[in-house]
Amino acid sequence: MLELRGISKAFAATKVLDDVSFVAYPGEVHALVGQNGAGKSTLMKILSGAYTADEGLILIDGREVAILNPRDSERVGIGIVYQELSLFPHLTVAQNILFGVEPSSRLGFLDDRRTVKEAEAELKRLGVQINPRIRVDRLNVSKQQVCEIAKVMHRNPRIIILDEPTASLTLSETQALFRVIKAMKEDGLTIIFISHHMEEIFEIADRCTVLRDGKVVYTGLVSELDERRLAELMVGHTIGEFYPVRSNKPRKEVALKLVDFGGRSVGPISLEVRYGEIVGISGLVGSGRSELLRMIFGADKSEYGEMYVDGQRVRIRSPRDGIRLGLALVTEDRRVDGLNLQMSVKFNLNLPSLLLGSTSSFVGIVDDNAERSVAEQMSEVTKVRCVSINQRVWTLSGGNQQKVAIAKWIPTNARIFLLDEPTKGIDVVSKSEIYRTINKLADEGNAVIVVSSYNPELIGLCDRIVTMAHGKITREFAKGVTEAELLLAQGQ
Repeated sequence: MLELRGISKAFAATKVLDDVSFVAYPGEVHALVGQNGAGKSTLMKILSGAYTADEGLILIDGREVAILNPRDSERVGIGIVYQELSLFPHLTVAQNILFGVEPSSRLGFLDDRRTVKEAEAELKRLGVQINPRIRVDRLNVSKQQVCEIAKVMHRNPRIIILDEPTASLTLSETQALFRVIKAMKEDGLTIIFISHHMEEIFEIADRCTVLRDGKVVYTGLVSELDERRLAELMVGHTIGEFYPVRSNKPRKEVALKLVDFGGRSVGPISLEVRYGEIVGISGLVGSGRSELLRMIFGADKSEYGEMYVDGQRVRIRSPRDGIRLGLALVTEDRRVDGLNLQMSVKFNLNLPSLLLGSTSSFVGIVDDNAERSVAEQMSEVTKVRCVSINQRVWTLSGGNQQKVAIAKWIPTNARIFLLDEPTKGIDVVSKSEIYRTINKLADEGNAVIVVSSYNPELIGLCDRIVTMAHGKITREFAKGVTEAELLLAQGQ
């Protein structure tokens, strides 16, 4: 049993956690819920030993424990799986899973055979097939996440904290993980589950604690809540319709047309997107969704087929070409290739504009006043919450980072927006705000393509949805399609 009593934590004058108390029992999944910035991550870092609490007690099985560093956390039986991966890409899967606890021979040498065997056992326990001898950097993100979970499980924790564990998993991998979680419940483990996907909370969690502005506003049975009530607890007020209603219909003019387009493992693809239209792309991880968007934008090379923008055949050889033709790409992983985390909000909001020279003076020098004006305007339009536009992006919550990743394209006068997992890893309120931004882009006459692993999101947001599998489009659906129909089409 894990019990927190009066945990408080402040950074300078900002109180991040304020008298947080709750109990998580053995044999239950306890969901920790809240918006980005509610204090969930800080609380988990206190339990992991990365931070120490200013006030309060941590008790395990009724006994107070001191967690001053990560080794203390592991010693008292806490295992944590972070959303951000902490694997060594140059090592094998087996070496990562057993890192720090590698078996050795009688002579003291590392026993590679036992390392592989034990790693295989952990992967089998998770219900996945991954070659334990392969290097981690050769795996996709979803399989790397599975390795991260296997690494923690190998230490046999009594309390396991899962921080957005399904963020990079496919539906089948998520269900496999849920089977493991249910088995851990039966073994009497205490499980803290953090997720922004409400449907996951209602499927897997027994009880939940809701944090808002660093305080506990609810602890109790998940069965006593519904999605709307849970969202209202998170934000502190009632909420309207989650998916905004479109005020304008798609136009007749075709913004983007692909004819037998593709390259490598994607294609041939034929697709039309009209101005004022939101087209969704549904498919499993590895279906070619992200690769298609990158080829359209010029980030990856297309090898055959034709592309038309505004009826004119074009050849996009680089992202610079794409930007000049009015395309914008919001990438799947904002931290890797969507934002410069060490730079300011102002810098990131102006980065594509700098490539076009629209914030430079006539002699090529950056116009600071123009940059400031753009940043302030875009922050207001997309509701980026920051202390100032000079704040470094890495200090923002995930939802606000994603708003910056989208907003930076608006000043370029882009007309075709390619959005890859635009709400991945962000809270329900930020999702709703981003949905409204996407809806506004379409209502203003822009063409929008949205790739998402979350089918209800596409159903609620899009005018049309196409499904992809094995690099090809398998079906096209009009508004009103069911999630079951999309899932069937994904497997074709």
